[in-house]
Amino acid sequence: MLGRIRREAEKITINGSGIQGVQSISTQYESVARPLDNLGITEIQYAPQGAQTASLQLNTLLTNTLPSGGAGYTSLDLMQNFTGDIPFSGIIDYGTEKIYFSQGYMETYSVSCGIGEIPQTSTTSTIYGDFGTGSFPTQTSETPTSLNIPSYSSMEVNLDEFSSNRMTSFSVDIATPRVPIYTLNADKPDKVIAGTPIEVNVNFSLDVDDYKIKNMRFVPDETVFRNATITLKKNNSDTTLLSYSFDNMLLTSESFQGGVDSNAAANFNLRSFILR
Repeated sequence: MLGRIRREAEKITINGSGIQGVQSISTQYESVARPLDNLGITEIQYAPQGAQTASLQLNTLLTNTLPSGGAGYTSLDLMQNFTGDIPFSGIIDYGTEKIYFSQGYMETYSVSCGIGEIPQTSTTSTIYGDFGTGSFPTQTSETPTSLNIPSYSSMEVNLDEFSSNRMTSFSVDIATPRVPIYTLNADKPDKVIAGTPIEVNVNFSLDVDDYKIKNMRFVPDETVFRNATITLKKNNSDTTLLSYSFDNMLLTSESFQGGVDSNAAANFNLRSFILR
């Protein structure tokens, strides 16, 4: 009988924590088997060429956060904790089947929010360990039950120049290169280290009041922001849920827009590189 698996029968657990607010999951692997070229070939033969990995993409609304101080994490957003050296494993449930994966390392992390939106995150990761269905170790899933929703009205941005300019949207993108270290006689890396540098991009959109576009001839001497801090608080509360803070960010681009049906607006990008 033909059937389908609906969204209520799909979920993902990472390091024992059930992820809430998930909008989409995408995971895949590609075989590294390649045909061998030989003189006098009479049949096609295949052999592995390269290390076998899988990928995982996850898009999530920030509706639930970890308990404060839980499991030794530094961020209440579970996925943000994996932008450094920490690996993760997990299970994707779909109907009665499960996909197990281990030794996952995050490569990109993005968080964004705009007027009228709930902040959301997007991540891409590479799986260096096991991946697939079958008999694997089980994980105990703990799912947060209380909502901790930040909104655009509880978003604070600390940049000295913007006291009289209205922020309408932002995004933070963190890219962590990964370097797997393999040894002979092993199909999994002995370890995976964070490459350097880690690239951070922060984008803002403003309804401008008195913001001044920089003179491009002064770049980069006069375009370094000493601090850029974004704080997300629980809706209708002073409770801080998440904070993103970066130093010495270079202003890399600015744009101005105006029209008969919109307010004057500015968009710009700040970028920094973190050495490990």
